[in-house]
Amino acid sequence: MPEKRSHPRKSCDTRIDILDAESKKLIGTLVNLSVSGFMMISEQSLPENYVFQFDVVFAPGATDSITLQIGAESLWIQEVEGSNQRWIGFHIIDISEQDRATINRLISNWRD
Repeated sequence: MPEKRSHPRKSCDTRIDILDAESKKLIGTLVNLSVSGFMMISEQSLPENYVFQFDVVFAPGATDSITLQIGAESLWIQEVEGSNQRWIGFHIIDISEQDRATINRLISNWRD
């Protein structure tokens, strides 16, 4: 099946936390990312077709940690069989040009 995305997603090989921007509560962990969308794995029950404000934290806890602020809409949710986790796909709807450039720089060496 041909890829429908305008920006191919890149898989991350390190822990990248996704936090609720207001409460700073951990929502999930990033699985893949592009400048237009991402997928996370989460134990949280989130609604589909809902807009969220997230802080995406690269290298959580490290002194050189990078945090991006992203507005994203949940597009789909798939339960992980035999687990309390779920895959959740998002479309990025609000991001600064600086954070978009940071994503491009960070994922340039990630695997497809």
